[in-house]
Amino acid sequence: MASSLFEKAAARICFFGDHQDYLGLPVIAATIDRYIYMEATSIDEPILHIDLLDEGKSEKILLNDSDKPLAARDYFRSAIRVLAREGIELTQGYSVKVWGDIPIQAGLSSSSALVVAWIRLLLKMAAPQRQFSPEKIAHWSYSAEVLEFNEPGGLMDQYTIALGGLLYIDTRSGNYQRLEAVWDSVVVVDSGIEKNTLHMLATAKSSALEALALVKEKQPEFQLENATPADYERTVNELPKQLQPYWYAALHNHHITQEALAELKSPTTDLSRIAHWMNAHQHILQSDIKNTPKAMIDLMQLALEHGAKGMKIVGSGGGGCFVVLTTKAKEQQLINALKRAGVKDAFPVNITSPSHA
Repeated sequence: MASSLFEKAAARICFFGDHQDYLGLPVIAATIDRYIYMEATSIDEPILHIDLLDEGKSEKILLNDSDKPLAARDYFRSAIRVLAREGIELTQGYSVKVWGDIPIQAGLSSSSALVVAWIRLLLKMAAPQRQFSPEKIAHWSYSAEVLEFNEPGGLMDQYTIALGGLLYIDTRSGNYQRLEAVWDSVVVVDSGIEKNTLHMLATAKSSALEALALVKEKQPEFQLENATPADYERTVNELPKQLQPYWYAALHNHHITQEALAELKSPTTDLSRIAHWMNAHQHILQSDIKNTPKAMIDLMQLALEHGAKGMKIVGSGGGGCFVVLTTKAKEQQLINALKRAGVKDAFPVNITSPSHA
């Protein structure tokens, strides 16, 4: 009799630290109750039949074609290879169905959710008697999505999704602290504006790393992880004008993340302060990294007029989604106003528990 397996993985929101993880700086991010789902049924063929139900596409992967060159963003095969290097290999064929309710290519890390869900499912298929830690799954997911393709992103997405909940993550080590989500209402707005993740990431990352290299050339003792806003004034003259905004963003967004962490860890967390730091983070993203289109800035202004307290774009930027902190009393009014303005979607979300189940 055929056996069936099920897995899922949640979407991710970055509240603080966008464009920081590829610099090895910390982030504050969370999983929300939107998911990629997978169901696998065993078959009597040495093959994986993968049906992407939402896209109307399918994949076929032979169990013995691990040497086939990887196409761009072929995460199904890259994950198989990462696990094979760990001695975890499939010997049974499966028919796999994949679907979800995460907006695609909109900044909520649907691709990372797919990778995490796929690795969880592969482990159930290939090593059903073994238990694997969320930290190990996070590392393998990062390897499969980023390292295998030499892409410019950091580890925030995969680690947040694999670990679950609201987290402060040290992106140098992968160490993390769990935080309590204390806000009243969180709304995600899918602007419908198309984004270009890889181009936006590559430009911001290369500019920030070039700035860091120039500063360290003149000041070898400089440590980015210990930097403060005062260090910007002390080092900015070492840089050409075109790199200065990215350097400002790196140092000041790092400071904002630390301030937000302190507020979230306080026994008397002030939500107005959290909203203040979120807005400050957004101002830097749109003014210095320039990852927020004018049309999205206008939508944010509309949200502010209808009850938003704090808001920011999520993901690499250029379009896609933004997240809003508001109150339950204003939640529906805000959603209605944004939908009237023509956004693709707007919906309330909850922070999920650490368990993905």
